Amino acid sequence: MVVNGLLLVALFTQEDDLKRLEPLQKALHACIDRVKPAYVFIGGGSGVCITSDGWILTNHHVAGDNRSWQIRFSGGKRVTADVVGFDPHGDISVLKVRAGKDLPYCELGDSDALKIGQHVIALGNPFLLGNESAEPTITFGIVSALHRYMDNPGYFDAIQTDAQINPGNSGGPLISLEGRVVGINGRIEIRRFLNRVNTGIGYAIPANQIRRYLKRFQAGGRVYEGYLHGITIGECGDDRYENTLEYGDGVFVAGLAEGCPAEKAGVNLGDLLFEAEGYRIYNANRFHGVMGNWPQGETIRIKVKRLNDKKEWGVHEFSVFLGDPDQIRMRDAQTGQLETGFRPSFDYDDLGVEVDEVLEGGPAADAKLRVGDVIQKVNGRRVKNFDEFKEALVHRKVGDVLKLLVLRGENPLELSLTLRGREP
Repeated sequence: MVVNGLLLVALFTQEDDLKRLEPLQKALHACIDRVKPAYVFIGGGSGVCITSDGWILTNHHVAGDNRSWQIRFSGGKRVTADVVGFDPHGDISVLKVRAGKDLPYCELGDSDALKIGQHVIALGNPFLLGNESAEPTITFGIVSALHRYMDNPGYFDAIQTDAQINPGNSGGPLISLEGRVVGINGRIEIRRFLNRVNTGIGYAIPANQIRRYLKRFQAGGRVYEGYLHGITIGECGDDRYENTLEYGDGVFVAGLAEGCPAEKAGVNLGDLLFEAEGYRIYNANRFHGVMGNWPQGETIRIKVKRLNDKKEWGVHEFSVFLGDPDQIRMRDAQTGQLETGFRPSFDYDDLGVEVDEVLEGGPAADAKLRVGDVIQKVNGRRVKNFDEFKEALVHRKVGDVLKLLVLRGENPLELSLTLRGREP
């Protein structure tokens, strides 16, 4: 009787547990039904569509150096997508579906709102198992840790999860139960038996970091991670430096190049840098991780503590430009990424460069370019596609005027576009 009583107790307990799990199960089913159509198969990896007109996120190690891909949505629909922007070190590539319209998509969520222990799901194509069915695999887990820092490739501020991630999951989305993309899955720990299989430790690039890079990706070409140029940092508690600060207090300015952006902003030697844009900085890894949350060319707010004449710490806030301004200008000139004020269509039909969007108040708007215009010549040089357009801009500089031969419908027009640059 005792055994039977224990069995009855066990059965009732199991039934109660199942009832408690019913809301979670319903939330999972609703979430999966909502997000699965936005999943895409890209080569041997994964991706996710984040807008109805077909902007797609994946890992750079998935998209590689290909100019375009035949991709498949969940369910088997095939479309062509062009690789528009990419960051090899940060391991992100952004693709655009040609003439994308009314496509299933999943919005970017707020990765800063994630909590350790929060439920998440991962969509992917582990070991290419989804190729035959055209349906992704769904795995379920929790957020195990936040703000993980790794280099090469640069996962500066990664989300750690125990949702199972394997080869083929790379580039796929990490999803909150609200049905939003909170990260792009890309790395796993593979130290167990040296095999590339799930160990319960996977990493995703956070959505908020991607959101800050997105306009640069959509403008086309390579994007570079932000850093404080001209600063040498020291870690609190490091006995190589003379200070009374403890490990975890932040990082201090141990070296400062004359004329660098930080010095121009007002940063001094010895300042203790402890916060940037609301992110707490504890040590050197966290410093580099936070800086990598923005692309070069952005300006961010940092907070420092500084000793006054009475040896008291005061808090100061500065706005600091990320990157080396001279290097950015040179890179812009060399790669043809000067500000033109329009976004091209990435259809490689060799007929010219079709204008997909004109930015309000930009050089293209001033030049009277319109959506649908096809640029066929730049200063008399024939350009068949956007790659050739960028080549025509090499060695150009801010203020140069481009003489454009534009086809508008069947009518050829000559327009003048004055180049601008990103000013620090």
